Amino acid sequence: MECDGFMASLRVVGGQVLRGVVEVSGSKNAALAVLPAPLLCRGVVRLHRVPDITDVHTMLRLIRSLGVHAQFENETVEMDTTNLCPRPLPNGSVAEIRASIYLAGVLLARFGEVTIGLPGGCPLHRRVDFHLDAFQRMGAEVFFNGEIIRAVCPKGRLQGAVIELDPRWRSVGTTVNILLAASLAEGTTVIKNAAMEPEVVSCARYLKAMGAQIEGEGTTTITILGVTELHPADWIVIPDRIEAGTYLLAGAVTQGEVTTIGVPEEWLRPLLQKLVEAGAQVTAEGERITVAMHQRPRPIALITEPFPGFPTDLQPPMGTFLSRGEGVSLIVETIHPDRLLYLKELAKLGAQVVLEEAANPKRLPCLAWLTGVENLRGAVVEAHDLRAGAALLLAGLAAEGETIIHQAEKLWRGYAHFPDKFAALGASFELTEPSEEQVKGYAVAEFGH
Repeated sequence: MECDGFMASLRVVGGQVLRGVVEVSGSKNAALAVLPAPLLCRGVVRLHRVPDITDVHTMLRLIRSLGVHAQFENETVEMDTTNLCPRPLPNGSVAEIRASIYLAGVLLARFGEVTIGLPGGCPLHRRVDFHLDAFQRMGAEVFFNGEIIRAVCPKGRLQGAVIELDPRWRSVGTTVNILLAASLAEGTTVIKNAAMEPEVVSCARYLKAMGAQIEGEGTTTITILGVTELHPADWIVIPDRIEAGTYLLAGAVTQGEVTTIGVPEEWLRPLLQKLVEAGAQVTAEGERITVAMHQRPRPIALITEPFPGFPTDLQPPMGTFLSRGEGVSLIVETIHPDRLLYLKELAKLGAQVVLEEAANPKRLPCLAWLTGVENLRGAVVEAHDLRAGAALLLAGLAAEGETIIHQAEKLWRGYAHFPDKFAALGASFELTEPSEEQVKGYAVAEFGH
């Protein structure tokens, strides 16, 4: 299903109790990290369990624009990079997803130069200068022309370097981009304060399957010894821990019982620990996790942190869960300063929220106090980003009455087949026609579930 460019609203029927089992799809973030990797070699690769989401379609559209033949069918991408041509990527799809910046790393590594527009995606303040600084440390010269970035390697090839990331964030995107770029660099690159997320480990191990020399993935220090060429290799995308966590929280917030299959318990341990603290019943056996909730949550405090801490991507649906608690819960967001903005929309459904922004220039950390209410009430809200959309969908399912979620197209960016999966759990919502104001300036695409 490719539905890029459309705008959608969801009409959600409240008062749902979700029960059932969800087979978890391939990881959005892991897929976006490995899809550019075949551009580092010449030949045919097959990537399996690729999630059918709009961000993947956007990335594939960018890759095809470089002369690569890429087919996507039944969760498998077949890619032939034989005719790869390093064309500029200044506009259009680059601005739609943040992960487009990975193409800068692979093209710079493969051809010694790249021209690309500033990446886009959800409207969160994520800094691209971390990536560009890493390229410069590896010997590239970086130039700006408006919103166009051009990077060139004067020596024709990136050079190994020691790159120390900010320990407060241990940027996932920057770690992935350095892995991609350093695989073909001359010499040894060391990433200090590297991200340890499963999606980073997956990317490193795929590159190793292609012949890259990498050590230390899954720790805060990764060492990459550059090689002169990589070879094609097939890969299976890891399951999506954020999707799994969202469905488990959907069962909890509606006081139901949901089981996810596919994601190891250790990938979700911070979430599961907080759910237990809040009074949920959690059972985990290997990659089968069940969460049941039969009363309002107890109040808790949580802090978002890089892996293995509580993931920022699960903070919004967790906030929806805590909004129905029996006391005052505290959320401390340390990763993205805008991640708490969904709470202003949640307040329209009756959530009792107090937001406090830090005084420092980066506005981090941001704090929110949620005084739990017994019931949320249906309202008209807007999903400002992907995870906000998930939080509002869960809120609408739990609320009394009907909720309309505008800008709901963002949910298709990260949750494969979510209408069918939620329906199988007993949820009731439908896609509604966008208003004239919503579609102004957009091309509405046809799509089916």
